[in-house]
This record gives sequence, structure tokens and C-alpha cells, in this order.
Amino acid sequence: MRIAQLTDLHLFADRQGRLLGRDTHAALDGVLAALRTVEGVEAVLLTGDVSQDESEASYHLAAEALAALGVPVHWIAGNHDDRAAMTRVFAGYAFLRPLETLALGGWTFIGVDSCVAGQDGGRLSDAGLDRLRRLLDEAGDGPAAVVLHHHPLAVGTPLLDDCMLAPASPFWRIAAASAALKLAICGHVHGEHSIAYRGKMLEVGPATCFQWRRDACDIEIDDRHGYRLFDFDGDGYLVRTVFV
Repeated sequence: MRIAQLTDLHLFADRQGRLLGRDTHAALDGVLAALRTVEGVEAVLLTGDVSQDESEASYHLAAEALAALGVPVHWIAGNHDDRAAMTRVFAGYAFLRPLETLALGGWTFIGVDSCVAGQDGGRLSDAGLDRLRRLLDEAGDGPAAVVLHHHPLAVGTPLLDDCMLAPASPFWRIAAASAALKLAICGHVHGEHSIAYRGKMLEVGPATCFQWRRDACDIEIDDRHGYRLFDFDGDGYLVRTVFV
């Protein structure tokens, strides 16, 4: 089973809008053109920060671009998204589905809301933690993957680690107690990482718009545009990053 991850599109209502001088719409167009040439993709995980200006128009533009992939897109919101606007717009497109729980290819994918209104950093509420614990219990022996926006482990880039999931220890206590959970998938970082932690994996996908330079503590941009491909089989997976 092959699934693509797209994250951190940062689109504007105006296609001429720029983020730090970068054309985020053109970057997405290039990534989607490359992804359309890949065979066997069954679904897409869209892991937040679809919009930069939180406008309904930006979500319509995202939906129209993603429709060309011809596969279901399962989405979560990021810290730059307006969840209410995102929900309203995406509800009008049958292929765009909010990720709550998804059973696919023998795996259970659990969407988790790590966003706090008005903040760049992430947090899981007590209710969110209880929900995660319950859904992992219901997944049985797995395999299962948690999908969230914020990274629950430091990646070594201070610019981003200042606004990661915090505190992260409640998340990892639940993860460690679950035999089902194999990995967490996130965005937010604008860079690719694969990090092993206490028998689990954290897989961080690159942004479609641009990357932050590793180790950066201030604005330093790496002008690459990317996505990730996961191939799931049994209780294992392979992942590769594609830059275009």
C-alpha cells in the first residue's frame, strides 16, 4: 500500500501572494506534477498548514490543485490554518476527508489535533490524549500510525524546536504503552527527518513550499520543494523523500 504525504503548502487567496518571497502556489504545482507520475498511490495524508492567510479562497485553490491526483486526501489542520474555514471548504469536495481514524491496507491511521489557536507551538489537551489512548486500544495489536502536525521530538533546528509539541512526554507515554503504534507522521518542520525513539519511529515530511535550513535559529531558507512516499506492508514500512 502506497501513501503520499504532503505538508506545509502555505497558500494564499491570491496566487500572486508570496511567503518570504517564495511562490508557494508554483511550488505546489511542481510537487503535484511530480507526484502524478508516481504509480500506485492509493491516498494522500495532508498534514497541515495548507493556508498561509487562513482564507476560504486559499482552501478552494488547494482543493482544486489536489483534485488532479485522483485519490482520497485525508487532512489535518496546522497552526497556520483556520480549522473552521478549512472544514467548510473541504466539505464541498468528496475526495477531501478529515482524518479521524482511517483503516487502510491493514493499518490504522489516527489523526490527532496538536494545534492551539493563536500559537505556533503544539499541545495535546487532556481530552485529546484520552482519545488517542482509546483509539490505540481499539486498534488492537496494530499496526497503527498517529498523524499530527507538530513534531513531538526535537529535530535539532532551534527555529522549529522552539514551537514543537510541548509537553511531549504525555504523548510518548501513551505511545510507549501501545503495542499497536509503530510510528508518528508529522509536518511543521519544513524538512525531512526519520528519528527512532523507544521502539517507535517519528517520520517528518518536507514542505511543498520550501525547507528551513537544518540547525537554523533564524530565517534561513533551503529552496527545495518535496513530499514523501510511504510503502506499508504487514507491520512495516519503507519511506523515501522526493524533492523536485
